[in-house]
Amino acid sequence: MINRISGPEIANIDTIEYLLPERWKLDNGIQVWGLNGGSQELVKIDFIFEAGTWYQPFNLVAGLTNAFMNQGSKSYSAQTIAEIFDSKGAYLNLSADQQFGSLTVFTLNKYLDEILEVAANVIKHPVFPKKELSAQIAKKKQQFIIENNKVKVLAQKTFSQVVFGEAHPYANTNSFPDYDKLKREHFIDFHQKYYTANNCRIIVAGLYTPEMKNSLNKHFGGTDWLADHEIKQLNFEFSPSNKPVHFIEKDDALQSAIRIGRLMPNRNHPDYYGLTILSTVLGGYFGSRLMSNVREDKGYTYGIGSGIFSLKNAAFLSISTEVGVAFCHPALKEIYFEIERLQNEPIGDEELRLVKNYLMGETIRSFDGVFASSQSLRTLIESDLEYSHYDGFLEVLKRITPNDLMSLAQQYFNKNDLFEVVAGKAIFPKESL
Repeated sequence: MINRISGPEIANIDTIEYLLPERWKLDNGIQVWGLNGGSQELVKIDFIFEAGTWYQPFNLVAGLTNAFMNQGSKSYSAQTIAEIFDSKGAYLNLSADQQFGSLTVFTLNKYLDEILEVAANVIKHPVFPKKELSAQIAKKKQQFIIENNKVKVLAQKTFSQVVFGEAHPYANTNSFPDYDKLKREHFIDFHQKYYTANNCRIIVAGLYTPEMKNSLNKHFGGTDWLADHEIKQLNFEFSPSNKPVHFIEKDDALQSAIRIGRLMPNRNHPDYYGLTILSTVLGGYFGSRLMSNVREDKGYTYGIGSGIFSLKNAAFLSISTEVGVAFCHPALKEIYFEIERLQNEPIGDEELRLVKNYLMGETIRSFDGVFASSQSLRTLIESDLEYSHYDGFLEVLKRITPNDLMSLAQQYFNKNDLFEVVAGKAIFPKESL
């Protein structure tokens, strides 16, 4: 009989068994990482290019070049591309962020060669047809109007400018007039510079075979998309705002959006591990201090969180929430109260044990299955790190103490170093009237 009175014993986890990748190169020199595993005849392939906003000549070019690549290619119309993927149960995802542009393909193994042929045409030979571009840009403009009417978008945009500096490529400075400056030639030029074999890395995950590796080489290993130019390595200085508090007024707002944070060390810095643990205690899981205080106890919001977000050349702390306009100042007061607690009071052993177990579980989950493992591998590749990065986090997670975390809070969570951004309707607290 199962004893249902006593719970199962909690076992400590000392190491994580990684599914390590094999590595090979295509005939043209493209580096490929392969994670062979899973139980289904399914494969996921990521094509990664350094083609994010870091490299764009002006606003919107990097993101829209990536987004428009499936709007027609040398051999296929946008409709045909969509129909082929749909008919095979395959999926094509395009995305671009501050540093990278990528295309991800999901397909059944039996259709891989056919899908790769279309994907290769999309990646290597997009034509950016004028009719489709005009329709898509008009659509994007309408989306921009809708999104930029939301306080959370206004707060996040301003926060990025305040933290990085308005001239930095990590800052979101997109504006409505930027869309009218766009021309087809901008997308063609950006694609020719950055979506090349010289600038491509590939991750394959799933039950792939030697024949499938040959298929990948057939479609992407040729010299037809090798560039005759080198990508210029760009450097940008951070120039955070000299004002600590920023308010964006929106008279018709029902909520106020709050963003608090600052620049932080990224994954390559030894303090990154401890800061990740510290931000989790503050607001990184459902039982965090901010959730317990601002949501559960005070009822000011449905959700509030904090995290350390790492990019290739920087990282930042972000505390974010949306509250009713009448609760904006009380919510800010409680956020700073919880930050000061971290600086002045050691975290209790039971709370720290809970957070450590939570983060251990999240780390294990990030390697649960071949596709999750491929995303963790991608993080390492994009950050120029090895698997020792995850081992290092586990070591810090096991040995870090309440005093270590309090010291980090005193060093990095000083209120005078934090930026505060609020977007919403101006309502002053009673004590200031």
